[in-house]
Amino acid sequence: MTQRRSVRGQVASWDDEAGWGVLTSPEVPGEVWAHFSAIRLADPGGYRALRPRDAVLFTWEEADQDGYSFRAVEVRRASDVTGSTVRGQDESGDHAGYRSELDLRWDSDR
Repeated sequence: MTQRRSVRGQVASWDDEAGWGVLTSPEVPGEVWAHFSAIRLADPGGYRALRPRDAVLFTWEEADQDGYSFRAVEVRRASDVTGSTVRGQDESGDHAGYRSELDLRWDSDR
């Protein structure tokens, strides 16, 4: 699994219609591709979009994504982050907000 890192940065560009944009941070060696599905809002029912120059905190990983070497896996507006906000991955390496399980059982009697 690719190591994930959380940093402060800003939105370089955003296309509402396409649902993605680019983030930058002095702590990342290149631009970071971000999809609207990675945005976490203070209001979970809110419209997930960003504006250029928005200050953000984001978790990123190395990935070949639409010509970018890095991809955001979680993005929060800096204004939405408080001392109690949980973001990024936990110490076990699991991304707690994205855990799911599936148990398939075959009935051998049929």
